[in-house]
Amino acid sequence: MDIERMIGSQVRDFRKARRLKLEELAQAAGISKALLSKIENARVSSPISTYIKIAKALGVSIGDLIRGGQDVGCVIVRKDEGKLSSKKLTSHGYQFESLGYKWPNKKYHPFLLTYLPQTENAPLPNFVFDGEEFIFLLEGDMEMIYGEERYRLAPGDCIFLNGNVPHGGRALGDKKAVALLISVPS
Repeated sequence: MDIERMIGSQVRDFRKARRLKLEELAQAAGISKALLSKIENARVSSPISTYIKIAKALGVSIGDLIRGGQDVGCVIVRKDEGKLSSKKLTSHGYQFESLGYKWPNKKYHPFLLTYLPQTENAPLPNFVFDGEEFIFLLEGDMEMIYGEERYRLAPGDCIFLNGNVPHGGRALGDKKAVALLISVPS
């Protein structure tokens, strides 16, 4: 299932329900009107931090953008089920899959991130969002940039971080890196 299409549709629906113009929501989220239009029309895969900013500007959670607010008590997502995942790379060279898209109104958001190898002169990731993150590296080697610091992670390593500090990850070497991300908005 295409996460860009799902999020774009939900963003448009929430925006229209609140009678907001594209410019108004873009300004409230701190992004350009052009980017918001591309998101609503599923023409771009944005970083998770951008989707969180849009959700906050709409007064909803990122979970609401991925799946409506149904009441459920327990959810199982089987390994062979189609999951919501990005088909396109984000601007910082990773793809993501929502692992908790079936669980509405959650306080945290689990994602599987796949970082593809990039050139050494690729721009450094620089994400900021109001909340906390937990990242557990499952496969490959990666570098986490946190403020001015850089940390090398190997499979089995994890990092907890304050999302208000500029941060992001990238694969090291010529192989992909796969990580579990749990995002907890404030």
